Amino acid sequence: MTQAIRCKMICHAVELNPHTDPANPMANVRFGAVWTPESGTAGDENAVFGKYTPWAEYRAAWAQSVAERLEVGKTYYVDFQAAD
Repeated sequence: MTQAIRCKMICHAVELNPHTDPANPMANVRFGAVWTPESGTAGDENAVFGKYTPWAEYRAAWAQSVAERLEVGKTYYVDFQAAD
């Protein structure tokens, strides 16, 4: 893979994980794909992303200090790029 693949996702949750080390608190983050019905408008970015990624989910535990930078309900781009 020579090009990056980009998805547009919406943050659904940022929740403190109570089962982590207090010295390194973690938060559970959850994202889902952005999707809107085909609008027929050339500039409707969400419809374009939805066409190619109609369903997606990303869940992870992030360091709380990083996760708290996210806003629930806000959209973010997620890029996939080969590491080697």
